[in-house]
Amino acid sequence: MGDVGSPLDYFARVFGNFEFSISGVFALNHAVAIIGMVTGIFLIGLALFIFRSGSKDLKNQAIGMILLIEGFMAATLAFYWIYPFSLDTLQTVVWLRAVSGITGLTRMMMMVALVSFFIESERAKRVRRVFQWKRIWILPTVSFLALLFPFISLGGLPGTLGDMVHIYCAEPLAQGVGNTVFGTDLGYDPVCPESFASVYPIVYISGSSGAALLPLVLITTLPLVFVAAFMVRLSRDPARVETNGYNLQEIKALRTGFVVKVTFMLGGFTTLIGLSIAFGLSSPEMTLFNPETTNDRGVKIAAIGGPLMLLCHIFSALFEGTIFTYAILKHEVMGIDERLRKGFTAAAFTGFGALSLLIASEAVETAIPGGGLVGGLIVGVPLIALRRPLFRVFSNLSAALMPEAHTMQELQYLEVFAAANADGIITSKERTMLDLQAKAFGINPDRQRHLEGFGEEAAE
Repeated sequence: MGDVGSPLDYFARVFGNFEFSISGVFALNHAVAIIGMVTGIFLIGLALFIFRSGSKDLKNQAIGMILLIEGFMAATLAFYWIYPFSLDTLQTVVWLRAVSGITGLTRMMMMVALVSFFIESERAKRVRRVFQWKRIWILPTVSFLALLFPFISLGGLPGTLGDMVHIYCAEPLAQGVGNTVFGTDLGYDPVCPESFASVYPIVYISGSSGAALLPLVLITTLPLVFVAAFMVRLSRDPARVETNGYNLQEIKALRTGFVVKVTFMLGGFTTLIGLSIAFGLSSPEMTLFNPETTNDRGVKIAAIGGPLMLLCHIFSALFEGTIFTYAILKHEVMGIDERLRKGFTAAAFTGFGALSLLIASEAVETAIPGGGLVGGLIVGVPLIALRRPLFRVFSNLSAALMPEAHTMQELQYLEVFAAANADGIITSKERTMLDLQAKAFGINPDRQRHLEGFGEEAAE
């Protein structure tokens, strides 16, 4: 049970009728899941670029591994909200909650281990070796085993992390169809509140809190507070940084990334604690579709607070990855500039094309049954014909978003500029030569000025 119409119609209905009230909870849930998926793809992509750079620096490899595990966590954390899944599908999708738990523990251990790169001791050197490819499997294995004991002792996934509620409503004031994923007694016959009339038919999915959920959030959050404190203290000790030959700018970037991450995670943790203490929200009975709790203040707050808590964790991963990547590009510590630029351009073009084809196919299919192929052709043919100018647009976009990432042509131009600017003066003949060189390399005037500014800073 759960016919909500075509995906295009469904999402247009949900997001088109969004209101800043409890009725907007469906759009909020989907938005959190979509943001999580996009963040996950972004972070996994960054990690793969780092690995493909061929960097032999173990610390660089460690950061890539952290971004990879962060990507999996962000993508799976709220995936069950990405679409109004049927009950049968949800019974499979729900196991991604266990994946999120494993990745959360693994991420925590990786970040604690990352500190070892800034401690000069034999024990720290042994710890950092865990990031070698032949040893990295140890951390997810430990995470899996750590969750296995409560999983067995607490009665599986519902007892550990909580069961999930699946409710289908076709129209307002009608009887809904309600189930739990693992067969826990729902405890009530669901009704379909009139306040959600604009988005029916709809599937509502919510989770309850298992006995291990709060301890798991605590274990994966608090150690990172100490990691952030360590990086803050290290960034304020330039003598120690200089003595050990550390990169101060790199340390400051890692410090900012950890501080921002911990701030968001503590926000999510505080929200979970507050909701649990104030309302004791741990039962499948506590939903907006239970006639006894429809108007309950605690249930309404939980319906909004739950996805916001997950959003805090997703944003923590997104900002951390963004800051780490900025440090990589700004200080050129990994040598992946050109790959990253080209990879972003290709991914952006591919994503734009896929999204355009999907929207066109769904739109024509809605208007003309069986006309999805026509919609694909309407968009696909122009995409093929205009691929070069579109690719150039996305290439310029990548240059704007990642100004410190340089292609081989730009690196060659920087070498030419450095030679011309060796005496600190650019003559008219040198200017003409530089302009011709930039034109030959396909570098536009704005990008040329940026590169020359970058070259002047490097010369200082």
